[in-house]
Amino acid sequence: MGTATTGKGKGKGNAAKGAGAVVKRERNAASAHARPGARTDVTVVLDAGGGCIKCGIAEDGADAAVVVPHGVARAKAGSLTVNVVADEILGVTDINGLSVRRPVDRGYVVNWELERDVLARVFYDVLGVDTQTCDLVITEAPFALPKIQSALDAMVFEEFGFKSVVVATPAMLAKRYADAADKSRALDVNTTARCGVVIDCGFSFAHATPILDGKTVARGVRRLNLGGKSLTNYLKELVSYRQWNMMDESVVIEDVKEKLCYVADDAMVELAKCKVKKGNEVTKEYVLPDGIHVLRGFVREDNAETAKKGEGDDDDDDDDDDDDEDDEDFGAKGPKKKKKAPAPKKPKIVKPTEVEHQFLTLTNERFMVPETLFRPSDIGSTQCGVPELVVQAVEIDDLNDAERALCYLDVILVGGCTLFPNFVERFERELRALVSQRNMIRVRRLDDPIKAAWLGGLDLALDREFFTANALTREEYMANKKAIVESQESFEVVPSTRTGRLLEFAEMPETPSESHVAAEVKRLTPLLI
Repeated sequence: MGTATTGKGKGKGNAAKGAGAVVKRERNAASAHARPGARTDVTVVLDAGGGCIKCGIAEDGADAAVVVPHGVARAKAGSLTVNVVADEILGVTDINGLSVRRPVDRGYVVNWELERDVLARVFYDVLGVDTQTCDLVITEAPFALPKIQSALDAMVFEEFGFKSVVVATPAMLAKRYADAADKSRALDVNTTARCGVVIDCGFSFAHATPILDGKTVARGVRRLNLGGKSLTNYLKELVSYRQWNMMDESVVIEDVKEKLCYVADDAMVELAKCKVKKGNEVTKEYVLPDGIHVLRGFVREDNAETAKKGEGDDDDDDDDDDDDEDDEDFGAKGPKKKKKAPAPKKPKIVKPTEVEHQFLTLTNERFMVPETLFRPSDIGSTQCGVPELVVQAVEIDDLNDAERALCYLDVILVGGCTLFPNFVERFERELRALVSQRNMIRVRRLDDPIKAAWLGGLDLALDREFFTANALTREEYMANKKAIVESQESFEVVPSTRTGRLLEFAEMPETPSESHVAAEVKRLTPLLI
């Protein structure tokens, strides 16, 4: 499960280098080349999210997708500390105090040595491929700086030696998958015009990306610096202040958030419900893992009040007996009668199988934590909420009224944060209030919002003609490396040199008839006619 290191910190480097240095020393030699029997001549699809990596081989289809943590963890193994990478983290049984070190911070890779170790584990051990004979489709966060783009190119071509690579933003791939997956929208005006807005509420941030004619409208991309990690940290602070100190239990609190949090229709109404003492539907209890009886936390379904029912009845009976004795002796002449000894309390019988658990009780935290996505001012942020983020992305001077109307007709929700119960309904209601009544709004969350970008990359990889037309080969990269770097540093929307970055998510579909377009426009945007 990894390499064990003692507390003395033997070996090269120092403690400040953390898990990345340990893993690099122990694994770098073994990960430099493909394993015996590795697969060749396949296309690897990888969505490198901040929290987890979605990866797979295109030829194996959608069912072969693998989701692994994006980082290195230090797990306890007796008196030793074991360093585990990517998929090995899923095999850790005792998650108490599990510390995960990630190469990504705020959406961008900041530790390329650690990133190399994680990707080597994914390519060589999880997928089992020979990278020097394979193609690659990989994602890159919007607004990546030239240094980050150059480092990614150097890693995939020089470190792993892929034959050809296509780099795309998650929004572009998610839009491709959304149009390809919904066959009922094959003749929809948004599909033929390749327009829409993709809202990616992921681990590090939330992005609103307008897409017009298959291309990203760069001036319209908007970012909210809140994501799943921020919500987890906020929940940690709340429960640590009110109950247990959970500041070092990020993995546990992440599980609590996913199982108990939801988006409220009205936060004030939900707060009023929290004040109800009996029949409170908001309060829930989460059983914390103890590493022995409970390895993974879970939500306690029964009511805590019911579990405590009946306790303390014996004490009341004893008090009644004492009162009777005092009344009998009060004011009596002559010797007092000897008081009866109080009946001993009945000991609480503990069943042999009964285990005392530690509970984490959540009430208003369940909905106030996701509420920050809609009201960032609750935690002191000056940014707008997710619904207004869409309006800011679309209402720009680069788009005319008709193009804005087309974008509002296909608002796509992806990312793990969109899985909160009632997120879609709240988002659509608040967006409707912000958009002019002339425009029709259609909001859809994809069936698998976490793997949406990976599924779009899978569809792109299987379209070999389109992949070849947009990919950057290893030979091109080595021959034009300086020109590619200069093109990235120029911040050109349409670079003069091929860089392997995807400019259009799909080819232009068949041009529909004018009568069909007119009918669709009349049906969807009647107030613009």
